[in-house]
Amino acid sequence: MSLSQGSAGRRDAAGVAAATAAVVGFFVAAVLPRATWPLIDGDVWWHIRAGQEVFNAGGVPRTDTWSIAGLGRPWTSQDWLANVILAAGNNLGPWGQTALSFLFGAFTVLAFWILWRAIALRVPDIGWASRVVWLSLGLALAGPVMGVRVQVLDLLMATAVIWILWRYLVDTRRRWLIGLPLVAVLWANLHAGWVLLFLLGGAVLVGEAVDRLLRRDLHGPPPLSSIGIRDLALALLVSLAALVLNPNGVELYAYPFYTVGITALNRYVMEWFPASLDTLFGWLLLGFAVLAVLPALVFGRRRLRTADALILVGLTVMAYQAIRFLLIVGPIGGAVAAVVLSPIISGTGIGQRLSPMLGRLSRPRSGGLGTLNRILILILVVIGVGVALGRVNPAAQETEIARGLPAGAVAWMDANDPGERIFNRYEWGGYIGQHRPDHPIFMDGRADVYGDELLRMYVSVIGLQVDPQVILDGYQIDHAVLPPDWELSAWFDASAAWQRAYADSTAVVWVRR
Repeated sequence: MSLSQGSAGRRDAAGVAAATAAVVGFFVAAVLPRATWPLIDGDVWWHIRAGQEVFNAGGVPRTDTWSIAGLGRPWTSQDWLANVILAAGNNLGPWGQTALSFLFGAFTVLAFWILWRAIALRVPDIGWASRVVWLSLGLALAGPVMGVRVQVLDLLMATAVIWILWRYLVDTRRRWLIGLPLVAVLWANLHAGWVLLFLLGGAVLVGEAVDRLLRRDLHGPPPLSSIGIRDLALALLVSLAALVLNPNGVELYAYPFYTVGITALNRYVMEWFPASLDTLFGWLLLGFAVLAVLPALVFGRRRLRTADALILVGLTVMAYQAIRFLLIVGPIGGAVAAVVLSPIISGTGIGQRLSPMLGRLSRPRSGGLGTLNRILILILVVIGVGVALGRVNPAAQETEIARGLPAGAVAWMDANDPGERIFNRYEWGGYIGQHRPDHPIFMDGRADVYGDELLRMYVSVIGLQVDPQVILDGYQIDHAVLPPDWELSAWFDASAAWQRAYADSTAVVWVRR
């Protein structure tokens, strides 16, 4: 028996295998706690506010009505459905926020489960241990950028696309391709990450055409036939047309390209920073490249489909250019690596030595051992859910939110009413605006509303590249909220026009004298 083989023999319905406990432990005690975060991402709060706007107005907003810098500017609210989900959870109160944390954690677990099944589609005899190892590598890469973020929905949708495409590779019946337009319609209303559908689908389309042209003798299913390639191309075209089924109509098509064209993003907004080696993200990506990408390209080149190579390399390059894509390349890249490298590792000496032990662990056990395995599964579930709950219960949420967001400053502003026109940190605009909806904020995380010009102006102010007082007077700012260690904060403290009115370890409030 090889490392990539599944459970040996017929399963005893009354028995429980030790491997089952290991798999449950991976999903519940590893993925769930890692993916279940408090609402500490600044953007989640403007998403909540945008969802509340849909509830209040009965429609999707088309212009900005709540920021000073962007007032009246057009707004393509491409993620309105995700915003509604977030607002509905937040409306339930403190435990609603905990429910949101668990919901997005569950979305991540579901994405990993879809990939778990997709790997088995491509390599039916692949073992549980191989899948745990490679998906754990993906979890390590994606973990730092998980949380209550709409990008998690991109991960979920992308894994659904991978499952459909891989299902079609092994079974070229057209009915599987129906899933692509359905995913496109849902994705078009959740988030602009729908571009990934066409990048993944296009990689398979081009890759299969290349493999067919080169007449490659591949392990597993042969390259798609010309008819299969044609049907996939038609499904992608139908999916592209289906995107129009959203409240923004045809405007949605231009949105991703407009956003990517905002050059200020990769110089100021952290999630758009490149994964360079002076950050943890860069070292994680380098480790992934060394352990998965390069071995797949070098040692697995004879069994590596061109489509898999395009996906693996393409997603890695995207993650290098912007760390937000680590969330996508980790799980999906881990699945591709599992498909390519697990059978190779199984044929090595260590793989052959491990196979008998893994086979024994995969056999269902009844009696005392079966009962012990059931108890172990229960313990793992309790540990996983308990750890996640410990991170996101209302008290923990409050503590973590106050550590990274200006909760104390907002409470002080509510009690003291420092004015109507604020200058705030870009990442804090969503939180301040959600908690003080009757007062405009200067900016929040909607970079698409402000565009390059306004974002560059903001960056020039916080970097003291221009005289801040000129901008503050131009926008008639009467109070400001910033971190205490910024250069601009020192400028406020030194200015005779401003007075420090509130301070804690997270935020400082200044008011005009």
